[in-house]
Amino acid sequence: MQPNLLKSAFRNFHILGLLLSVKFVLSAQKFNIFASLALILSIFIIFFLYRMTVHYRDAECNGKISFGQAFSYMFLIYVFGSIVSEIVMMIYTTFIDTHFLSSLLDVTLKMYETLKIPMDDKTYKLFEAIYHPATYSLLNVVFSMIGAAFWAVILAGFIKKEKSIFEE
Repeated sequence: MQPNLLKSAFRNFHILGLLLSVKFVLSAQKFNIFASLALILSIFIIFFLYRMTVHYRDAECNGKISFGQAFSYMFLIYVFGSIVSEIVMMIYTTFIDTHFLSSLLDVTLKMYETLKIPMDDKTYKLFEAIYHPATYSLLNVVFSMIGAAFWAVILAGFIKKEKSIFEE
């Protein structure tokens, strides 16, 4: 059986997208207990990514998968899932909690002020542009891709399983 990597990734990214969305909503809350739950959910997401790829290896690749296939599968699932999460993030920051990004901007500006880092108008306008819902979501997709590559490289090494030298 020749596995179709993209087709399988499209079938399975929804669950990861839901988990990433719940993690964002929990981390956006002002209570520490929700932030703790978001951290626990982050660990669960890594475990879930591992289990999904092992399932893909065993069910669709006849128990054999190369490092590159495992990396590609995890990367695709994570990127597609993060796109779902970013749609939720856009809805949340645009319609549900419209002050979320402005409060993040305030925290960032206070941190700059506390560290006595000078800020001119150009830098301030850049921060304002970054903390706009569309820009913020786009940047999160980019950084999610970096995170996806990081976890995929690590986990693919554990998941790869090639044909034994004794098999013909």
